[in-house]
Order: sequence, then C-alpha cells, then structure tokens
Amino acid sequence: MRSLGKLAMTASAAAMLGGCAAPSLYNWGGYESMLYAGYKDPAKMEAMRLGLEAHIADLENTRQKAPPGIYAELGTLYLQSGSSDKAVAMYTRERNAWPESKGLMDAMIRNLEKREQIKSEAPK
Repeated sequence: MRSLGKLAMTASAAAMLGGCAAPSLYNWGGYESMLYAGYKDPAKMEAMRLGLEAHIADLENTRQKAPPGIYAELGTLYLQSGSSDKAVAMYTRERNAWPESKGLMDAMIRNLEKREQIKSEAPK
C-alpha cells in the first residue's frame, strides 16, 4: 500500500510537470537569453539588436508570425541607439501585427514624432 502511495504521488508530480512543458505558440528565437544577457551586461544590447533583427528576418522568410512584443523590443533598442525613425517603423509593425498594442504603440509613435518636431523647431 505504501508503494502505491509513492507511485500515485510520482505520477501526479509527473503530470503536473508535464503540463508545464507545453510548446510555445511562437518561435521566440532565444529572446529570453538575449534579454537576460543584455540586462546583465548592457554592452551585449548590440548583440541582442542583431539577434532580434536576424530572428525577425528568419520568421518573415518562413512566413511565421512574430511573437507579441518582438517588434516593439527591437524598436526600443533602435531608439536607445538614437534611430528614432527605425523605432517608429518597428512600433508601427508591432501595432499592425498585434492590434491590442495599438494604444501603447500609437502613444510611443506620437511621443517620438513630437520629440522630433521639437528638435527641428529648436533654434540652432
């Protein structure tokens, strides 16, 4: 009877752990490890940018849908490196791919456009 209890506990633990190993709906392409490495060492953010660019290109070449937030993440990396035009392009792609992000992406785009307008109107 005692071994039956252990067997039942082992089986239920295996079932619970097996449920956690469900496949992802999206191909994240090592995003989590790139993000962790970039936060741990900010010098690796350039490698993350390059990795995301390559991953997005691969997804598009194989006609897979990019995971939610990937375009926005790449846009933010562009923004941090000073390329606000590329950031706006990525935020637009995020908004178009994921309509539920429209409010946030529109706000980000408006803020960047206002910032660029202020820069262009500033006396030199």
